[in-house]
Parts: sequence; C-alpha cells; structure tokens
Amino acid sequence: MKKLILLVAILITGICVNAQSTYPTLDVKGESKIFQEPDIVVISVNVSTKANEYEACLDKNFSAIDRLKKSLKLAKIESLKIFDVGQRINEEKTYSSGKQIPDGYRANYSIKLKLEAKPKTIHSCLEVLKSSDVELNFNANYGLSPELIKATEAKLIAMAVSDAKTKAKILAESAEVQLKSIQNINYGTVKTIYGPKQHMAEMRVSKAGYSGSQSFTNPDPIVLTDHVEITYLLVE
Repeated sequence: MKKLILLVAILITGICVNAQSTYPTLDVKGESKIFQEPDIVVISVNVSTKANEYEACLDKNFSAIDRLKKSLKLAKIESLKIFDVGQRINEEKTYSSGKQIPDGYRANYSIKLKLEAKPKTIHSCLEVLKSSDVELNFNANYGLSPELIKATEAKLIAMAVSDAKTKAKILAESAEVQLKSIQNINYGTVKTIYGPKQHMAEMRVSKAGYSGSQSFTNPDPIVLTDHVEITYLLVE
C-alpha cells in the first residue's frame, strides 16, 4: 500500500512539472545606459633632458624630475598622488654625408599624477606644469574610481531589470496574454565602459604650445551600459 501511494505521488509530481514546462515563454532583454561624469584624472608627464655625456644626462634628468616633484608638493594640490613610471636614456645621432655622428644622449623620465577630476584641482596642477623650468609634455586620461564604478553598476542593473519588466508588460498586453512568473534571469555578460576619444586617446601638449585647458578641466561624461535577459512564463 505504501509503495502504491509513493508511486502515485511521483506520477502526480511528474505531471505538475510537465504541465508547468508547457507554458509559453517570453524572452526580454532589458538595457540601461548612464552618462557619468568622471571623478578621477591621470595626467602622464614625461620630462626630457639632453647632455653630451651619459652620466651628465642622467644627473640632469634626475635633477629636473626632482625639481618638478618639489614644485608639485609645494603647491599642496588637493588629492594629488605622484607615481614613478620609469626612465629611459638613448644615444642620439645626426647624419652627415651619409654617416651617423654621435650627438649626445637624451633621457626621459615618466611620472603619473592622479587626482580628483575637479576643475580647480586640475587647474592648479596644470599651472605647476606650465610654470616649471623643465622640458616636459603631458596628456590626460579621465576615468571613474572603483567606488564610483561599483555604485554606478548597481544603478545600471536596477535600470536594466526595470526596462525588461516594462518591455515584458507592453509585449504581454499587446499579445493579449498575462505574465505568470519569471522562469530565468541571465546576467553576467561583459559590460561596456568607454570614454570620449579625445580624453582616452592621446592629449599630449608641451608647455609652449599649451592652449586647451578647457578640454582638460571640463571632460565629457563617460558612458556606461549594461543589460539583463529575463524569461517570463505566460498564461494565455
């Protein structure tokens, strides 16, 4: 008797599962987009020096970068952090009558300046770079801090889910069916984070030719997108 009851229960369960799987489904893709103002900027600076002798070139380059760092620290720029990238030195040559003639050495020292993307803070940093007594050029890349990315991603997900729900309701009403429940949520595909080309690509200027402070201190928003796919069960 117990075996018979168990067999009947199994059959009933199987019928319920099969019945549920026969419901028609609706697949909806929810999308989201946010135009986020960048909160950090990284200014890459290259200090270049030249001298006839190798050791003299190195010393001159180290002295130049040291003066620049001191000027930046004395300016007490809010949120500024300085990172050393590296140094390289190459022998330079000129050509005369088809021959290469040694023309001394050139050293280049690179540093990165990371600071908050506030116009006043950026302007203070650029003023130091423009007024320094060393030969340099620099470019800027704007971006989002990890904290801001995390907060923005949460908003993106919520917006994508809301978008999927809205689309599902409209489609269901138009098709004269009802949404029963969510069968599946697919999330985890690669998100896209990209920025304006003029800020993510090269923005290199020298002190003598600098004239574009507007683009440095007023960056365009960075676009972040996301999406989620939701499958609904339908009732006709």
